[in-house]
Amino acid sequence: MLTFRTITISITAALLLAVAPGARAQSQDDLELMQTFLNIMTDYFEIIESTYDVSSNPEKAAIMQMQKIQEVYEERGEKARSVEVLQKVLDDSDNVTIRNAAYMLLGDTLKESGRADEALQYLRRGLDENIKAAK
Repeated sequence: MLTFRTITISITAALLLAVAPGARAQSQDDLELMQTFLNIMTDYFEIIESTYDVSSNPEKAAIMQMQKIQEVYEERGEKARSVEVLQKVLDDSDNVTIRNAAYMLLGDTLKESGRADEALQYLRRGLDENIKAAK
């Protein structure tokens, strides 16, 4: 079964070879340039598919959003401010996957902020939840 990406790359390559002026390979350099273009297009469509995959799944999207929030705060030199966001996620969500990600991100943030004891408390709390769920 052909994927959207495969079809799009094939169409793009066909157009490049058939329609674009001067697109026919005249030398090894031309072939390398075309291969580079096709590689870039392949990478681009993989990014689109990955973004679609994450965006279509609420759990994956929530985890990505938590990471992005942490990233923005870190770039601003305020990474510790993401602690309150992650704590709110734990207060608001019953989803095991989202909670696990929040516990891990929270543990890392607290540890990096010099609050190792608090990090251990949250990580142990997450561990306890997982052990209970695994019974």
